[in-house]
Amino acid sequence: MSLDPPAYILSLQNNIRARPISWEGAVRARTITDADLKKIKSIDKVRKEQRKQTIEADPDSFCTLLLGGDNAQSIFQSAAKRPDIIQYMLVLTGDLVDDIPSFVSKLINHSEPYAPFIPLLKQSSNPEDPIPLLASSLLSSLISNALVAQNKQSPQVDDALPKLYTYTAALAKSSDAGLLDIAVQEYSALLRTSKSKQLFWKQRKETLDPLVDILRNAAGAGKDAESTLWSGGASIRSATEAGLGGGVGIQLLYHVLMVIWQLSFEGRLVGKGLD
Repeated sequence: MSLDPPAYILSLQNNIRARPISWEGAVRARTITDADLKKIKSIDKVRKEQRKQTIEADPDSFCTLLLGGDNAQSIFQSAAKRPDIIQYMLVLTGDLVDDIPSFVSKLINHSEPYAPFIPLLKQSSNPEDPIPLLASSLLSSLISNALVAQNKQSPQVDDALPKLYTYTAALAKSSDAGLLDIAVQEYSALLRTSKSKQLFWKQRKETLDPLVDILRNAAGAGKDAESTLWSGGASIRSATEAGLGGGVGIQLLYHVLMVIWQLSFEGRLVGKGLD
């Protein structure tokens, strides 16, 4: 079950890819090393196949570049005062995760695969800030892969996932449809195992309640009101033909319902909590 990336994120990524970065200036300022720059240039703005070959020829050094290790800082730590570089590297790392499955395995098996990205979720209180949005998108992809690739839930996932849920829950309370869609699509990507659903349910006041509010708005019912759709007296189809309430779009409604559907497979966990 795969979903197209949220349009909001795609637009943001394309905008950042097109921006010039003063890499040499960053080296002169000792923000990054010359070795870092050589690695970045070897995989930036090249064909996907060439990038894949370069990464697979030396996965360890590229993993260290992104996540740190061997007494070396992650580039996300060393370039912390350069938001333009942080944004660019988040987009580039996302491209690597999307295009090179073998490298994803390398990243998620690092001793601290999420450590450079979790602090970025708190970079700003502005929900439209690019860095937390890009970090959450990348974390969702990495953790989603880890959930299905690793036989047992890792302590790194156990630590990172509740923090990512908290950030995503804040997006789900936004009035911006683009941010709402990011939230529900990230939830859907993460709800792939019983453990991830348990953690989601444990934080349900944060995570689930805003989704229920979206459904109520779509049904034309406030928290203290009833509607024929909400109470089961009308179909989703009849509601969409008449137009959804609360400004809720069809795509957003579909994604919210998908999250609810994913949770419904954990009957023992949620019990009658979804009623």
